[in-house]
Amino acid sequence: MMGIFEIFAKPLGFVLRFINDLVPGFFLAMLLFTLLMRLVLFPLSISTQKNQADRARLAPRLERIQKKYAADRNKVMQKQQELYEKEGVKMTPGCLPMIVQMLVLFSIIAVIYKPLTYVQRLPQEDINTCVTAVTATLDEKADKTLLSRFGENSYYRELYLMKCLDSHSDEMVAALEKAGKTPAEAQATIVTLSETQSQFSIFDLSLLEVPSDYGIKPTWLWLIVLASGGSAFLSSLLSMKYSKQTMSAEQQQAAGCTNGMMYMMPLMSLVFSFSVPAGVAVYWTFSNLLAMVQTFVLNKMYNPAKIRAQAEAEYAERRRRKAEDKARLKAARIEEQRAWQLEESAKKAAAEGKSKKAKSATPATPAEQTGEEHNEEETNNE
Repeated sequence: MMGIFEIFAKPLGFVLRFINDLVPGFFLAMLLFTLLMRLVLFPLSISTQKNQADRARLAPRLERIQKKYAADRNKVMQKQQELYEKEGVKMTPGCLPMIVQMLVLFSIIAVIYKPLTYVQRLPQEDINTCVTAVTATLDEKADKTLLSRFGENSYYRELYLMKCLDSHSDEMVAALEKAGKTPAEAQATIVTLSETQSQFSIFDLSLLEVPSDYGIKPTWLWLIVLASGGSAFLSSLLSMKYSKQTMSAEQQQAAGCTNGMMYMMPLMSLVFSFSVPAGVAVYWTFSNLLAMVQTFVLNKMYNPAKIRAQAEAEYAERRRRKAEDKARLKAARIEEQRAWQLEESAKKAAAEGKSKKAKSATPATPAEQTGEEHNEEETNNE
C-alpha cells in the first residue's frame, strides 16, 4: 500500500533528513517534520473548513426546503441546487484539497515508518538481505508473531529490523557479504542501522520496544500507550463537539453510529499501540495533539456553529421584517379600500342629490298640466 505514496515519500525523505542534520536525534526530527507538514497543509485545511462553514450558513434554509418539499425528492434537489448557486457555495467540497492532504499525510507515514528507505537511502536489496538474515534464525512456530513483523506488507519491518540489530548484527554482515557486498560496504550498512537505531532513544529508553513483548506486565511503555489512546479520544471528542454544534436536534439523534465511532477509534488506537514500536505510538500521540490544536484554531477562524446561529438569526430577522412589511401592506390596502368605498359612497350620494334636484326643476308636460287643471276644477266644484 505504501508503494503508491513513494512519489511523495522520496522528496519528503530529503526534508526529514535535512531536519535531522539540524537537530539532535532522528525522533525529534520526526516530530518537527510532522509539525512542518501540518503547517504546509494548513491552507488546504482552511479551505475545507471555510466550505463547511458556508454549508453551515445555508443549513437552516436547506432544512426548511427539505421539510417543505419532503414528498418530492427531485424538487428538494432542484431547490437546494438553486440555493447553492445563488449563494455561490459548492454543493460538495473540492476533491483536490482532500486528495492532496491524503497523499501527503500517507507519504509522511511512509517516511516515518521507513527511515532506512526514505531518510538513510539504504538500497532496498540491502534491507531485504538484513531482514532475511534475521528471519532465517527464527522458528516458524515459536516465533510466528516476530516473523509476521518482517512480512513484505508490514509497515514497521524497518523499525523491527533496527530493534533486532544488536542480537543479529553478525548474521546481517555475513548475509550482506554473501550477497556480494565487500566487508567495508557490509560494515557501513550496519553502522547506518546502528546510528539510526540510537536516534530512537530518549533518556536511554528505546522507542523501538514493543509493549506487547512484555505481556501484561506494566512497564514505562504503558505510559506511551495510554497517551496514544487518550489523545485519540480527546481529539475525537473535540471534533465531535464542534460537529454537533452544526447539527439540528434530528441530525444529532440520527448520529448514533457516528457517536459510537468516536469511542471505537480511540479504543482501536489504544489496542494497536500495544503491538507496534513505541516510537509509532509517540508519533500517533503527537499527531493527535496537533490535530486538536488545528481543530481548535480552524473553529476559531471559521466556526460553523456560530455561523449557522448567525444565519438563523439573520433569516429570522428577514422573516420578521417580511411579516411586518406584509402586515403594513395589508393595512395600507384595507385603508385604501376603505377610502375608495367612502369616495364611491360620496359620489353616489352626490349623484342621487343632483338627480332629485334636476327632477324637481324640470317643466311639466302638456298631459301633466291638463291633469293638474282638471284636478284644480274638481277641487273648486267641491
